[in-house]
Amino acid sequence: MYSTLCSRFIESFNRNPRKNSVYNPTGLVDGIIIHHTATVGVSAENTARCFQNASRQASANYIIGNDGCIVCSVPEEFRAWTSGSREADYKKITIEVCNESGRPDWKISKAASDALVNLCIDICRRYKIVPYFNNTKKASFTFHYMYQATECPGPYIKSHIYDIINQITYGLTGDQKPEPKPEPAKDTFFIRITCDVLNIRRGPSTRYKIVGSIKDKKKYTIVETSNGWGRLKSGAGWIFLDYTKEVK
Repeated sequence: MYSTLCSRFIESFNRNPRKNSVYNPTGLVDGIIIHHTATVGVSAENTARCFQNASRQASANYIIGNDGCIVCSVPEEFRAWTSGSREADYKKITIEVCNESGRPDWKISKAASDALVNLCIDICRRYKIVPYFNNTKKASFTFHYMYQATECPGPYIKSHIYDIINQITYGLTGDQKPEPKPEPAKDTFFIRITCDVLNIRRGPSTRYKIVGSIKDKKKYTIVETSNGWGRLKSGAGWIFLDYTKEVK
């Protein structure tokens, strides 16, 4: 079985039946592991053909190319050899995403990112997976580095995971996207706005409702940041920091 979103099926036999008496007695899927291929200029099709080589002892359930093409390499009822952890791979579907650029960021294209979101929506819907990430193995979405000493899936995917989860959640429910996890906190700092009126929103994105505005040039305290937004100490909400300047 594989997602109807797939463009190609290039089968690898580097796999095991997902149901396993030790690692997955029920044979059920409970999550997704996101990887990157750590290659630039290699298509999803060519990556899948590499996984057909038995000597590589590697595979993935899905590979996503820069163009957004989704290739199934290992059907979902099989465990792929992807994450260096039998316990993880037996229970989770693994996705390799091709890179648009190399070190240090290992970026992925917008087409690849969109395809990743859509594929994850499809998988989560079929297996009733609630998407969440908390940087631990207990989450429904995890990364390769949690199971092996590796940089995978690279800084770009790591830094965008909360937005990816938000998009998946929105695709599943249509509800207001949950608030992203705040960036590592810097010390509390002070700002003044540099425009006539600056909206205050319920969360750190224009997707959130406007709950107020600032029209004066008073000094305000920011206690948390996320994706270029700052949370006001007063609890009023979040403001976009591009329209502010930091003051002492």
